[in-house]
Amino acid sequence: MKQMWSLLAMLACALPAGAACPVADQLIDTYGISFSGFEKALPETTRPLEHGARVADLVVVRLPNRKGAVPDGFLHSALINKEAKRAWIRRKGGFAPEEKWFGPVKLDSVNLQGCVVEAYK
Repeated sequence: MKQMWSLLAMLACALPAGAACPVADQLIDTYGISFSGFEKALPETTRPLEHGARVADLVVVRLPNRKGAVPDGFLHSALINKEAKRAWIRRKGGFAPEEKWFGPVKLDSVNLQGCVVEAYK
């Protein structure tokens, strides 16, 4: 049983990060999102408030670190408004842990096929 879990863990690490989530790939590619932050500047904002949006239109998608995990690196996720085709990016972690929001940014498309989607709370 241990060998099976080890094999599954190795396979999961070997898969290209984010390859199965088009909207995450779009954000990562456009803004150069990685454990070290962004390659393209994004406006900092407060936690987004989407007044008037339907709850079903707001989802959260994890933005994986394609360059690998770093203990004191940033973790990113995106709050996506499917109807408005816009996203806010949440950055957590870092050497001196923080939580900051950036955006909103316009999305070309909101293809969530293959994404692990969470409801926005």
